[in-house]
Amino acid sequence: MDSELRDFLAGALDAEFTAFLAALDRVPAAQFSQPSAHGHSAAWHALHIADWTRATIRPGLGDPPPTLTYGHLGSEAEAWAQAVTGPTVAHEDDPKDTVLLAVSAVLREAVPTVRAAPAERLTPDATFQVLHRLRPVRGSLTYHLRHTAYHRGQVAHLLKEFVHDPVPSLPA
Repeated sequence: MDSELRDFLAGALDAEFTAFLAALDRVPAAQFSQPSAHGHSAAWHALHIADWTRATIRPGLGDPPPTLTYGHLGSEAEAWAQAVTGPTVAHEDDPKDTVLLAVSAVLREAVPTVRAAPAERLTPDATFQVLHRLRPVRGSLTYHLRHTAYHRGQVAHLLKEFVHDPVPSLPA
């Protein structure tokens, strides 16, 4: 069962990360760092998911990375976020290719980390410290999957706004 859960989570994250990167790739370079009328830029969404991937995957699976800093957690006004604000994998105003390369590297590193997770990290009782609070590992991994899908949807709204080219619907 442990390997089945690990494979399921890794496969689901891989599929969602692939879809997220494909949606980001469709945003024209000229608009990639441009905020939408109702929110953030595609670059911000990309870097936000990269930051939360770095904050949840390795630490949750028992392989704490060196002290990391973040820049796109989405709660920058909060004291806990300010305590870890600093250099990140890329900047929102970097060229599209630079942002996508950095984000892709983070996401592609996460999938093998899930596949190699020790069985005890995927038990129902396993928890870990995510920046400012203790969270269940399974819940954090599944939340991150949904969180990435949500931001893929935000990128689809950007495509509608900037290029009038929505992400194609999935077949029924």
